[in-house]
Amino acid sequence: MAHRLATGSYSFITKLYEIVNDRSSDAIILWSNNNSDNSFVVCDVKEFCKRILPKSVELGRNFSEFVSELRYHRFQRTGRFEFGHENFVRSRPWLLKRMVPSKAWSDKLGAKLKVKRDKAKARKARAKVVRLLENLQI
Repeated sequence: MAHRLATGSYSFITKLYEIVNDRSSDAIILWSNNNSDNSFVVCDVKEFCKRILPKSVELGRNFSEFVSELRYHRFQRTGRFEFGHENFVRSRPWLLKRMVPSKAWSDKLGAKLKVKRDKAKARKARAKVVRLLENLQI
């Protein structure tokens, strides 16, 4: 039975769910065979990087970024290339809307944005000082 993906979910999560659910990519990435139905396995990392990642920018540019995104969305590594999340469940896409990025990552990204904004303000202020000094030299 086809389910509609949860609206309002993050594009990373919904795109990942679509890819894991897509039976045509089972040689590369598929739902895990464990009993919990809440994990998936990347069977062929090389093919995943070559065929899946270039078509899905939401997932990252390389496998390392993909794994970082998984950690950001609170996925747990359950095997070498197996990852799980309590709300990332086969045949239950409505649970995706419960997935919240980790606060630590949100705080870290927020701090990085603040630093960027502060640096931009400092550059503007320096440029203003330079203009004022130039205007003073008559």
